[in-house]
Amino acid sequence: MYIKPSRNTKRSLLFFVLICAVAGFINGLLGAGGGILLVWAFSRCIGDESTDGIRDTFASTLAAVLPITAVSAWLYGRQSLPAITELSPLVLPGIAGGVLGALLLGKFSTSFLKKLFAVLVLYSGISMVLR
Repeated sequence: MYIKPSRNTKRSLLFFVLICAVAGFINGLLGAGGGILLVWAFSRCIGDESTDGIRDTFASTLAAVLPITAVSAWLYGRQSLPAITELSPLVLPGIAGGVLGALLLGKFSTSFLKKLFAVLVLYSGISMVLR
């Protein structure tokens, strides 16, 4: 795991348990957003501003979000909100985009990645409020 515990391991573990529980709740309730919370929490723990540190933060977030998202999608599918089969044509392009993004991650500066992430979060939030 990329996350390095701090000096107070019990306190760090409690912090991450709570953050992951909140991220799972947000993801299950809204279908998105839990990963944003985890990026914030993991970046605080890793504290490395280099591209490798950013990569570790994103990799740790993806490792945590993947099972959370899989369970949420399964539960949504059981309720047919929407049916998972209707979304299946979107899976392969999503995987291709994920692979491309992961391969290109090292090509961009940390500063650019932080700004891009912030712009995407702000745009998403503002567009949801205005709709």
